[in-house]
Amino acid sequence: MTRVFDPTATFRQMGLIAEGGVISIVGSVRLLAGSSADSTLVLITLSLHNRGFTFRRDGDGFVADYRVELVFRQGNDIAQQVARDEHVRVGSFRETLRTEESIIFQQFVPVRIGDYVINVTVRDRGGPNVTRAEVTAHVPGLEPPAVSHPIAVYEAHPRTSTGAPPTLVSNPRNAVAYGTDSVRFYLETYGLPAGSALAMEVDGPTGRPVWVDTALVESRQPVAGRVITVPPSRLTLGRHELKVGIVGGGVVASGPFLVAFSDLWAISNFEDMISLLRFFAPADTLRALVNATPDQRAAAWLQFWRETDPNPMTPENEELDQYFARLRAANQRFSDEGTPGWLTDRGEVLISIGEPDQVYDPRPDMQGRGRVVTWIYNQYRLQLYFVDDAGFGRFRIDPRSRSEYLIVLNRLRRQ
Repeated sequence: MTRVFDPTATFRQMGLIAEGGVISIVGSVRLLAGSSADSTLVLITLSLHNRGFTFRRDGDGFVADYRVELVFRQGNDIAQQVARDEHVRVGSFRETLRTEESIIFQQFVPVRIGDYVINVTVRDRGGPNVTRAEVTAHVPGLEPPAVSHPIAVYEAHPRTSTGAPPTLVSNPRNAVAYGTDSVRFYLETYGLPAGSALAMEVDGPTGRPVWVDTALVESRQPVAGRVITVPPSRLTLGRHELKVGIVGGGVVASGPFLVAFSDLWAISNFEDMISLLRFFAPADTLRALVNATPDQRAAAWLQFWRETDPNPMTPENEELDQYFARLRAANQRFSDEGTPGWLTDRGEVLISIGEPDQVYDPRPDMQGRGRVVTWIYNQYRLQLYFVDDAGFGRFRIDPRSRSEYLIVLNRLRRQ
């Protein structure tokens, strides 16, 4: 459950920059050829979210300012330093609360060949929040013939010269949504002989190939960029690895990426997702997902997503987002009953129908058996009783209350 809502460890295991906290960041360090033989172009990409920053009203919208500082160190010496001030503008207060990837920061930094410690600092210019990360990087030369790091991107326009960086929008998390998104990587080759062939392979979570392809190098060019697209139908849940090689020469570049259910939830196991959805949908709906064969699961999930999405015009599924927000709240609030909070009776009710309008606990300091907590939902004309029969702080919904709760829940699901 910790990794579901705080995927920092998952991204770190992929070799990415990852720090939690108020300003949580996920990012990567990737390399392209520089403008000279002794330099390399380092791309620093960061994924940020709006909620980490302090917004102020500005006209019809809201604006937040932040600063990113990048310091490249070799021993005690600063080899390169970059600082950028940025601002974010959104149209509504609701957008200021977004916790998924809503900001992409990227910066190309030319450095000389060598080993570096890179310090990354992100500051909220409107408040006290700050996040720092440190990563080590070996920066080699990319003298022809060579192949660059694959860079996860949302879109990219290849360059034909090393005199300027390519135009691209990076995918800092190296992550795509299960069943819906293709994964795209930008790759450059340098001085490969005409007629050379690139061999591309994606290995799935088990280490076995799930997608292979080849691409022909048509002419010898100082730099040639291309976008590699892997369709969603070939991807399963979990961590994958893109491997690129020159036919006859072995693997020369690779990059990890994650296929998960959502940008907000680092769930990369189908059975875990079905378990977590137990209070979201009727059993027969979830059974259709469970009974889908591995080859059918992506399509079944996509259909489930569309059928439960209240607003198809947005990339989010607001209903599922709200459900998982309740699940997180229940897991934190009711963790003292000796079982995960979301699996307690109070957790089930909170997740399924939301926060009660009133909570009545006449003896909060009472010890032993018989303590009763009452939840009241005015809009449903519902009053539920949770009883600590054993005296160990484990509250169970009484049978009559459960029957009345299930009537309301079934009515809501039909709606």
